[in-house]
Amino acid sequence: MLTDYFSEVYVSMSRNRLRIALTGFSIAWGIFMLIVLLGSGNGLLHGMMKNFGSQAMNTVTLYPGNTTKSFEGLPQWREIHMTIEDVDFLSEVFTANVESYLPMMETSARISHGQEYVSPELYGVTTGYMKAMGCQVTAGRDINELDQRERRKVLLITQRTSRQLFGDDELHIGEWVNVADIPFQIVGYYKDLDYGQNDDVLAPFRTIGTIFCANGHLRSIRLIVTGLNTEEANEKFTQALRSTLAKRLRFDETDRRPVWIWNAYEDYLQTQSIFAGLRMFIWIIGLATLIAGVTGISNIMLITVRERTHEFGIRKALGARPRQIVSLVILESIAITLVFGYVGLFCGIGLTQLVDYVLTQVAQGDPESFSVFINPTVDLEIVVSATLVMVIAGVIAGYVPAKRAVSVKPVEALAAM
Repeated sequence: MLTDYFSEVYVSMSRNRLRIALTGFSIAWGIFMLIVLLGSGNGLLHGMMKNFGSQAMNTVTLYPGNTTKSFEGLPQWREIHMTIEDVDFLSEVFTANVESYLPMMETSARISHGQEYVSPELYGVTTGYMKAMGCQVTAGRDINELDQRERRKVLLITQRTSRQLFGDDELHIGEWVNVADIPFQIVGYYKDLDYGQNDDVLAPFRTIGTIFCANGHLRSIRLIVTGLNTEEANEKFTQALRSTLAKRLRFDETDRRPVWIWNAYEDYLQTQSIFAGLRMFIWIIGLATLIAGVTGISNIMLITVRERTHEFGIRKALGARPRQIVSLVILESIAITLVFGYVGLFCGIGLTQLVDYVLTQVAQGDPESFSVFINPTVDLEIVVSATLVMVIAGVIAGYVPAKRAVSVKPVEALAAM
């Protein structure tokens, strides 16, 4: 009995190949585009999460600048400097939401080994900088507290800087190089997890302050904060910081240029909102594409049933039950939807897997490369659910016109020929 049903479905579909192919294409295209759109959105989202995830989100960084407004008799374009005394002051004022302060000094220095040299930015950093900045030690060790206390002349460098200095890819931990003609020892290699393009050289904060930055001017102060889990809390904390610094450093509180404040978590929350909107937009486009496929199969089933009204009348006249006729139409609808739905599914998954494979190979070939598009794949549960929705829609699309057709009396159906 079931074999007869499938035989009739096959014969019926064979008589309308072009129409079935066009309808099937709309179904396959709907599933395919849904997968591609969702995969593209996931690729962007994964890239963003990787880039944000490597850095500590609970950070607020202060960068000194210059005033754009006069204040209390002071000139308009006054340069603002921050020192370690400002760090001590802030640590006394902000005790509730700050775990630690990470000041940084910066200088430019020629680093040489033999005849080879580089001129990177040399940063004096404190313990905890690596984690806060999304960096990791790949060989050797990190700068520790003993290095800070004894003002040791030690360095952390990148593999690229090492290659430029030594001309090979070997690790030169323990080797000595000259920093502005002062011997420094390489104690470790590090990698920037965000971009992989960073060639800055790191040294103990106190060492750099003693040798190169006698004026005590800081490049930045990074605060590791806690308990600021909403945009409102972060905005309030940022405003409190600006007000406090405005009074201490004597500039107009409404002036944003004297101290630029970068709140990583606030930016992260805003970016999350943008991506939430992007995900919603992608789903709307994808669902609209699915609806187009559903509309296509509804139209084809409506036309098919109308053309077969005479056939249904003959079947009823020969004793066929309405349920058998309806089952035949529904089975044909399911067959069309399943076949072409899974064609679109496999093509969509195949494309996203191919793109993922290519991106993985590129990343393996160049580990220091940076990409904002990572792992553009879609959960199998989502794509299977979408296909099932299409099948259910196909069943409904076939049932409604078939139920209407079998309700027609045999004489009327034969007369409609």
